Amino acid sequence: MKDIDCLCVSIMSGFIPSTNNLLCRVNNRCLALDGGVGTALNQLGVKENDAWNAPSLLSDPYIRESVKSVHLSFLKCGVDILSANTYSFDVSVTYADYKLKDLSSVKTHQELVSENLELANEAIDQFMVDRSTKMNNNLRPLLAMPIASFASTITARCSTANRELKDEVDHHRCEGYGFTASDIRSYFEGRLNDDVLRFAGKSGVATLAFETVGDLLEVEIICDILSEKADLLEEVGLGTWIALTCGTSETVDTGGSIAACVEKMAKCPQVTCVGVNCTEPHLITPILETIKRVLSDCDAENKLIVVYPNSGETYISRELKEGETDHWKMTSACKDWNLANAALEWIESGANIIGGCCRINAVSIAQLVENIKKHNREHLSRHEL
Repeated sequence: MKDIDCLCVSIMSGFIPSTNNLLCRVNNRCLALDGGVGTALNQLGVKENDAWNAPSLLSDPYIRESVKSVHLSFLKCGVDILSANTYSFDVSVTYADYKLKDLSSVKTHQELVSENLELANEAIDQFMVDRSTKMNNNLRPLLAMPIASFASTITARCSTANRELKDEVDHHRCEGYGFTASDIRSYFEGRLNDDVLRFAGKSGVATLAFETVGDLLEVEIICDILSEKADLLEEVGLGTWIALTCGTSETVDTGGSIAACVEKMAKCPQVTCVGVNCTEPHLITPILETIKRVLSDCDAENKLIVVYPNSGETYISRELKEGETDHWKMTSACKDWNLANAALEWIESGANIIGGCCRINAVSIAQLVENIKKHNREHLSRHEL
């Protein structure tokens, strides 16, 4: 089957905000997604707190240029999809940390989304101009707009399932993270207000990316809201994916069944792509097997599958003890694996889009892109025979 790149976006034709951008770009091949923005910012020298809150701090020229530099580093690796830095926003940080003159200066959620999407597009524009003089392929990388799980709003609790807390008992590792359905719905209604979705469509966003979703009730609420906004999503041409963070090969972070989460997504027409992120890499293959089985059982095999694990290191979600120098701790799960090589196995297991999350940097993504391109060439050659 021939690729249908002619339907997708090029630097000359401008934006075509359509769900089909993602679907047609896949078309019998795997796409490469970028890596962890926070990790890359840390490596540039940005402090961890500032790296985490960078989406709210673009008024600081140093933070803005650092985020743009990170975007460009992933684009230069050859990724097919770039994630804008819209995962989470702490509106208060723009006041508390940068001592703005008055609270009227604190930016709204919509303004912060706008700034971060514009910066991502600015990086893509620069990359396309630089690349156009060197390559014949002028396909514009697709833009994803990450949206953090409700868990990101819980104080002193990171979103990844592989974490180490101050107390041995995680009191939020229960249905709904211990909050009501109304609390979770209110958060996502704020992140998905109509004006933000319209701006995302106009900004060329191909897909909303719900990330580190670790709870069945949360999945149900996201799908319900997406169904309610079906007409608007179709109008502005936004696809969506929901990526789970999983504690085991069978359960999401709060203990719910992965299969039950995937079944809910499979039955939601507004979900373009299902998958897993910020999860230990050794869990990915069995999770993919579950995803494929459930999609098949639900006659939803047309949905794409996205995978972007973390490095397998454990995040220390507490104050560091004497002798500890980093919030990420090496474990046996991350010693004997390589993202680029693992990706080949995941493609065979059904993954359509592969990238990295926390602790996955541009070096690893460059290796991943190389392996994905090699696989795509071989796959295309077999189909043309």
